[in-house]
Amino acid sequence: MIPYRKKILIPTDGSDNTRAAISSALEMAKTTRAVVTAMCVNDVSTYATTGKYAASDVVSPLYQECVAAVNKVVDLGKEMGVEVEPLVVNGIPTKEIVDASEDYDLIVMGTAARTGVSLLLLGSVAQKVIRFSSCPVLVVSSHHPVGLKCRRILIPTDGNDNTRTAVRYGLEMARTFNAEVTALSASSVRGRTFASGGDIEHFPPEVCRTAVDYVASEGRKLGIAVKPVIVTGSPANEIIKASSEHDLIVMGTNGRTGLEYLRLGSVAEKTIRHARCPVLVVRSDEATFYKRQFKH
Repeated sequence: MIPYRKKILIPTDGSDNTRAAISSALEMAKTTRAVVTAMCVNDVSTYATTGKYAASDVVSPLYQECVAAVNKVVDLGKEMGVEVEPLVVNGIPTKEIVDASEDYDLIVMGTAARTGVSLLLLGSVAQKVIRFSSCPVLVVSSHHPVGLKCRRILIPTDGNDNTRTAVRYGLEMARTFNAEVTALSASSVRGRTFASGGDIEHFPPEVCRTAVDYVASEGRKLGIAVKPVIVTGSPANEIIKASSEHDLIVMGTNGRTGLEYLRLGSVAEKTIRHARCPVLVVRSDEATFYKRQFKH
């Protein structure tokens, strides 16, 4: 039994752009029998310019929008045979979601709609949630297919220790969903290096071979066949290219900085923005992994 099978949190604002994320979360919950909470944050900062209502007023239009948003998930859950607990809280969205992550095993986030432009919540809420969440975060864009089928999983790796927690998550998901697994590592073009987490690193073919072989070895322990793939080129571009042939990408995070930046820095951020399938981002903190595994 792995963490994401147990308690899933779905932050929602009720917009149609979160539909793919909600559907994916409910599909996963149905398969894994997870407990689901739909959460909407009544943003207290929006009340600063209005004097008619206070954030605590349950009759305010914004609060009622939150109620409608979570009830929409509850209704969809009923249609799919999944029980959903509605939760409306007053506060700042980023802080409330990050604080809540302590009590959940997976957060499933969609896309932003409040600006009228369907950008991933990456530059604002989701970027901070991914960096500071106590549990893995599954990012689903509105242009991704509705419903998480999870037949083919892609695990990008450079062999760094910080990716190993993500490797385990990816393989456990493959076992849960009976999915095929591809381990992908991008080797540097001759004479070039690529930026990784703010540093310049070189990934020669032998390093990539060791990286994918590790995933294959871990897969064998679980009875999962892993297809190792080594390509030459920019890691982000190669991952995005491969995403069109997969249903899910599982990536690790880099714990080297105090801010818990995404593993591969701009590579992961670019992947999340442009991947043609959902991206599951997993922290590299192994202590957190095992703590959460036996928490419930």
